[in-house]
Amino acid sequence: MSGGQSGKPDTPDLPEAAEMQAAWMPESAEAHRLLRERAMLFAQPEAADETVLVREPYIRFRLGAQEHYGIAFKQVEEIMDAGSICPVPGTPGFVRGVRNRRGEMLTVLDLKEFFRPARDEEYSEDALIIVVRSQEMMAGILVNEVIGNDEFIASELDPVLPASGIRDLQHLRGIYRGQIAILDMESLFNDPVMNVSKPVGAS
Repeated sequence: MSGGQSGKPDTPDLPEAAEMQAAWMPESAEAHRLLRERAMLFAQPEAADETVLVREPYIRFRLGAQEHYGIAFKQVEEIMDAGSICPVPGTPGFVRGVRNRRGEMLTVLDLKEFFRPARDEEYSEDALIIVVRSQEMMAGILVNEVIGNDEFIASELDPVLPASGIRDLQHLRGIYRGQIAILDMESLFNDPVMNVSKPVGAS
């Protein structure tokens, strides 16, 4: 699960968080809808030499100093700067706090509590939040860096082997190209230890 070259040019460093989001996510609601429809279309199986290939667009990001993860694009609502995250007393360690998102409080999760990167790295002022929705549940995932977007082939995911520090391997769909851990957000949100049991902001 350590970082490495994906075979594609690295996303250039951009100075502003707004420019970063524009590079990875569509700006208008219509563009976002069309891209989501394309993501669903690409996820359909296609025959190639009698082998079923399922391609899924995903957002690739880094936790800690070098470990790379991916979240399927169809589950990503937006990418936003970390901004001001307010701690919530009495919550588990994986709940970083809450952040205002257009007038609603978004729960922000720190996945390092689950995956414990071998070489950890503090979150800097350039840290980002990937807003993820799975069914009716939504939360923000705090990440050290968003690398960019790509596609993975579901049938080519390698099985996840037991690793020190990872509490529950079922939260990973598999390993792509030997270095990118693809998250299963539905499994993660349904973990009994999670307090993400209803839409954020619901009473």
